[in-house]
Amino acid sequence: MLVNLNDVLLDAKKGKYAVGLFNTVNLEMAKGVIGAAEELNSPVIIGTAEVLTCYSTIDELAYFLIPMAKKAKVPVVLHFDHGYSEDLIKKAIRYGFTSVMYDCSTMSFEDNIATVSRMVKYCHLRNVTVEAELGHVGANEGGSAEGSDVAGEDMYTNPFEAQKYAEATEVDALAVAIGTAHGAYKSKPKLDFERCQTIANIVKA
Repeated sequence: MLVNLNDVLLDAKKGKYAVGLFNTVNLEMAKGVIGAAEELNSPVIIGTAEVLTCYSTIDELAYFLIPMAKKAKVPVVLHFDHGYSEDLIKKAIRYGFTSVMYDCSTMSFEDNIATVSRMVKYCHLRNVTVEAELGHVGANEGGSAEGSDVAGEDMYTNPFEAQKYAEATEVDALAVAIGTAHGAYKSKPKLDFERCQTIANIVKA
């Protein structure tokens, strides 16, 4: 069944389990992910990211992902991940994506709040959930916080800023930086699990 983030993450938070997100840029990947989710009787998040639209466009993906999600025996969220362009995010919503991530993490704290808040209002009127990012998860050529384009304390999400941010924007999910980075690690990452737990304790999103 096709659902949004709140339909799966609220239960996951109560049950203390994770829900996987998998970018599925072709039919074969989508069949594999949904098939595995059904076999395990697990909710799942599928979709694409803005950087991947050069391989499969939003309308091409929606053409087969939406019917597959609706027919699935488990809850399936169709998510547009790491969207930077308002136009592309709104296009994904028009084509039936049930969740979006508006990544304004490179903006100032105040601008991030203001920009994401506008998108949240737009999306919630359409029953679409919104994920945002605070802190910075590096693009990771170097494989660790030190090797990414942001270093030191600035790499990590401030827990009390996260609390203020979530309350101000009313986002449904918040991506936080605790020392992880995208891509393959070339050195051991320094993961701040204590920070992650603090954020989880005080942030409602």
